[in-house]
Parts: sequence; C-alpha cells; structure tokens
Amino acid sequence: MKIFKSSWGLFVLAFILLFFANAVVLTGVYINRTMEATSQIVLTQRELQMPYKNKRENNGMSLKLVYRILNTDISKGSYNKIPAWLNAEKLKELGFDTTNRDQGTAHYKKPPTKEVFIVLEYDGEAYKKSLALAEENFVEKEVLFNAKKDDNRTKMDYENAKKRLNREQISESRLFAIDAGLEYEKLREEYPDKNTYIIVKGLVRLVYQNKIEKEQSASIQQLNTENIYLPYKFKHVLKDITTDDDLNNRVGSAPKYEVEIKYGIRYEPWISSVETI
Repeated sequence: MKIFKSSWGLFVLAFILLFFANAVVLTGVYINRTMEATSQIVLTQRELQMPYKNKRENNGMSLKLVYRILNTDISKGSYNKIPAWLNAEKLKELGFDTTNRDQGTAHYKKPPTKEVFIVLEYDGEAYKKSLALAEENFVEKEVLFNAKKDDNRTKMDYENAKKRLNREQISESRLFAIDAGLEYEKLREEYPDKNTYIIVKGLVRLVYQNKIEKEQSASIQQLNTENIYLPYKFKHVLKDITTDDDLNNRVGSAPKYEVEIKYGIRYEPWISSVETI
C-alpha cells in the first residue's frame, strides 16, 4: 500500500511536470506568433527538403532548411559554411576577439562560438553570381573538351561541369547566407524586403584557415532552427511525394512543392502553407 501511494505520488508529480513543460512550450509558441512576422517567405523543395530517412512515408516529418554560401572557387562547392564575408572586420563587429592568435592558447585550440543574427537571401544576387560561375565553368570545360575529345580527363571535367550547371539551374538551393549582425532591427533596416531576406539566429565559430599566416575567419556552425515541423493539416499535400523524389530533386529534377514559412518575434519559424507545383 505504501509502495502504491509512493508510485501514485510519482505519477502525479510527473503529470504536473509534463503539464507545466507543455504549458511553457505552448506559451512560447503563442508569444512567437502573436506579433507581425519578422520574416515571411515562400521557398520551394530546393530550399526546404524532405529528410533522407522514412523513404516510404512522410508522417511526423520536418523539412530541412538548406542554405549555401557564395564561393568564387567553384571546385570548393557552396556548403562549407565558411563565407568570405565573415572576415576579421566582420568578426570584430560581431564581438569576437580577433587579436588573440597565439596557437598555444585555449582561444586558438578551442575557438569561441557566438550566437548572432544571420541574413539569408533568397534568389538574389548571390544566387545569380553562383549561377554565372557555373555557366562560365561549363563554357570553359566545353571549349577544352571540343579541342581534345579523346582525352578522358577533359571529357570527365566537361561532364561534371554540365551536371553542376544543371543542378544550379534546376535543383540547388537558392538560399544564401550573405551577412550577420548582433541586432535584428539594424539588419532589417539594411535588408527591408521580408520576402527576399530571412533574418534568423545561428551560431558562428572562429576558425583559422591558414595556420602559418594565422588568417582568421569563421564558419556558420548551424542555424538555431534548421528543421521545421510540417503541421498535420499539410501532410496530405505531400502524401504522393516520397523522399526518393526529394533525392532526385537534389541531383537535377525540378522541385515539386513550395512552402510558405514565417518567423515570429522569437525568430522561430513555422509553416503556414504548402502547395504542390
């Protein structure tokens, strides 16, 4: 009987904790959505991708926000998350200590991380430049291939450039990280179009790209929210789209859906509509 009472007490305590935990979460969600959205944008399957797992269904899934950085060296790709604009001047503006470059210090061995606001540009100048770079690279490889069609290496470079351009035109994300700052209002003043520029919270970490010259830069470690929950009321829209379709999308197929997302006053996103294309 004593054990029963004890178990009952634990059950009640667990229920109360669960109730308050849910109340805190729901209150946070309510507060986030009560004011005017801080960002509101329509993205496609190129920028909001289905997970690799659960190939046969999309129940209980989230869509992953896929963003890139502009890299003028096309061979390095655009997903390394070390943008050129995160230079010493920008890092100082973000509050990092850019003077401590002694390799023997903890500062160098374990570079600090800082939460900042990150600006993501959709289908803007960064994407146009990335597309132009892919086109220039393809033209260059095509000229070389036409001059030496029997050379296997030249042929392979041409085929790779052709695939890269195809992905850039059809399936790669057009969302690029282009700037960062400490104040949302200041960034929004500089990037006022909420339908083109998303301002989100994320983590930036110092890195040393060149240990000899001790060149200091930084990487975008992650966004605070990269996986956005798909509400149950929208799941029927994507019921015929499998993750196999999404995988195909990543290698050169056109997107099959578009999604409107909004960010609230806590800079947390939610999905407000989903449509097939």
